[in-house]
Amino acid sequence: MYQPPSTHLHLVDDETTHPLDLVRDILLEAENLPRVLEAVYLAQEPGLLEIMRGLTALPEGERFRLLQYLTRHRERHIYVSELPSGALIIETVEQTSLDESA
Repeated sequence: MYQPPSTHLHLVDDETTHPLDLVRDILLEAENLPRVLEAVYLAQEPGLLEIMRGLTALPEGERFRLLQYLTRHRERHIYVSELPSGALIIETVEQTSLDESA
């Protein structure tokens, strides 16, 4: 018997949820197929999922501050270093014409 597509994602994979239902829901919720393909491609980037998990674990205020910082310095090279205490230092350097020709 035909069941109309659900309008929500199956967030819990149990015995009644078929993998095709999950894929269908993802495609229905996505704005378009290229966006889904982009997400699949980005998920293959080494370490990206771990970074995303870390960012989502940040308190909302800290995540907002980091987003604002990255937005302000979008056109710069960003470097991250770690102090012996474990603190991370984010540094930005403006790109030069020498960087663009490399």
